[in-house]
Amino acid sequence: MKKLVIGCGLALVLFAIAGSVGFYYFVYRPAQAFLASVSQIGELAELDAKVTNTQAFTAPADDTLSEAQVRRFVAVQEGLHARMGTRATELQAKYKAIDERQDSSVAITEVVGAYRDLLGIISEAKVAQIEALNAQSFSLDEYTWVKTRFYEAAGVSVTGIDFREVASKVKDGNIGALQEMVTNASEAASGAQTTDTPELGIPEANKALVAPFKDKVSTWMVYGAFGL
Repeated sequence: MKKLVIGCGLALVLFAIAGSVGFYYFVYRPAQAFLASVSQIGELAELDAKVTNTQAFTAPADDTLSEAQVRRFVAVQEGLHARMGTRATELQAKYKAIDERQDSSVAITEVVGAYRDLLGIISEAKVAQIEALNAQSFSLDEYTWVKTRFYEAAGVSVTGIDFREVASKVKDGNIGALQEMVTNASEAASGAQTTDTPELGIPEANKALVAPFKDKVSTWMVYGAFGL
């Protein structure tokens, strides 16, 4: 009987240890990694402070782009894409994978790992974007306006992601904010949200300026989809 009690006690201890190890590796560590990822989202917004041009920008009343603005915008996109290289393809693959399995039952370690990898690539792209903006003397306001007008004229819309807002929502317990960000980005990058409709009054001059670059829009939208 004594041996049986000892045996049962040892089994319980081993079970407890196994449970603790399992909790550490499959719950605690992923949770810590997830919190680190949330912090990383907030840090993305802080990178905007590194844009050197802080002058106020006043958009023209007729929303017409200038040839110089389009040329500078194209230079930013080409510089960003050249810097990212194959990482752009990885970014697209990762957010599509997350979006496609949102209703699937997957381990928490997989979910955390997927978001961590995605945010890591977005961080790289954000740094590259800031460098490109500075090289073309863009302020954030002017760039945002030009980007919106450019893609409008190309017939698609881009999402405006506020990384600080996303981080705040997740910290408050709204984990779905991350999935919403990915879903919106996926829809934008696929060109699902078209804007080339007469009632929007898109200036014909903008369409003419953007037309030579429309074949590159599908390549650049992977960045625009994440607010870059």
